[in-house]
Amino acid sequence: MGRGRLLLIFIFLFSAWLFGQGAAPKLSESDFKEGMAELSRLGAKKPFLKDSSDVHLEPQSLNQFFTDRIYQRLQGNAYFGYRWDEGFTCAGNVVSIEEVKDLTEKTGAAYRLALEQALADYQIKPGAVCQIGVGIVGIEANQTEKTLPGIMVEAYLRNTSTKKSFFIRYGAGSPRGLAAAIRLSAEMLIAELEGRREKRN
Repeated sequence: MGRGRLLLIFIFLFSAWLFGQGAAPKLSESDFKEGMAELSRLGAKKPFLKDSSDVHLEPQSLNQFFTDRIYQRLQGNAYFGYRWDEGFTCAGNVVSIEEVKDLTEKTGAAYRLALEQALADYQIKPGAVCQIGVGIVGIEANQTEKTLPGIMVEAYLRNTSTKKSFFIRYGAGSPRGLAAAIRLSAEMLIAELEGRREKRN
């Protein structure tokens, strides 16, 4: 499932929230403007180092997996993550999981398992041209008034043949708990891979 499909799903869910459960939604002009402003905000692309609150509030989560060179090029927002794509593509369905680096020392094994499950349509083979690497840079195990249980990761997709990579830093949370957030995070990463996969006839 590519980014386009993910965005359509989000827009559908956002519309359902905006319109409520009624059969014939009555949307005022101010509600419509508020909704469109929210969609615009969610789609905005800003430099990670200037936009992300993690730079100031969670500095310990930086420079443990990605380098400053990557942070300087990441663009996006806190809702959909920050990306830098050098032109990565993946031919076929063979990939390798190069690393799952768990800086929290709590969720590495669970994340690797979730990643393997999300790769059900792929063959996982060491030394494959298309590589996946993940750094778990933060977790929130419990739900609070301001946060859901969730996980923050930095990840790359790399093609060793073309020498092109895709980098992303993003969070995933779930009201169903940390395990569900980990599964969602892995599925989101594989959706990025799927969107850049070159299908063979």
